[in-house]
Amino acid sequence: MTTNPTSGAYFSVVDLETSGLESEKHRILQTAVVGLSRDYRVVGEWSSFVRPPRVLSADLGPVDIHGIRRRNVLLARGERAAVRRLASLTAGTVVVAHNASFDIAFLRAASARHGIPFDWRGSLCTLDLARRLGDRSMPNHRLATLCHHYGIPLDNAHEALADARAAAGILPRLLGALGVGPDDSVDRYVRS
Repeated sequence: MTTNPTSGAYFSVVDLETSGLESEKHRILQTAVVGLSRDYRVVGEWSSFVRPPRVLSADLGPVDIHGIRRRNVLLARGERAAVRRLASLTAGTVVVAHNASFDIAFLRAASARHGIPFDWRGSLCTLDLARRLGDRSMPNHRLATLCHHYGIPLDNAHEALADARAAAGILPRLLGALGVGPDDSVDRYVRS
């Protein structure tokens, strides 16, 4: 789906699927963004597979987790084009992710490789927000656990767009539980 997530977006909820856990060593294989307005309405979404360098011999990492096979990335846009598009779509927004430090580390590494800057208003982590709540009734703060707790559908977990949609769904629930409404400032939770 390719609508423009930045048209009216205040938040850009991103998710990445990668070939491993190390941002300097491993590569982005899939990316997605869901644009949310200030009142948490979905204003658009975009996702893309990302072709790694040397695609025919590239290690795709934990295929049993993310399900991305060589046929998915063979004809996909390269990392430079994907990062350029993602930078354009997220410009001027607060970037949100579940475990944001992971996704942002990969985006910053790709940004540095290709000289493509990101111009965000800051970042917000739904994992950090969930931990702040300190809800002891939940066994953990994984995305799937939070989705179950808040009744948010998570179909096809570990697929970038599905995970971004799920994080977009839990964001207003977490902020609401922290006493932040759509008209309130989220600045105290936003990192620069």
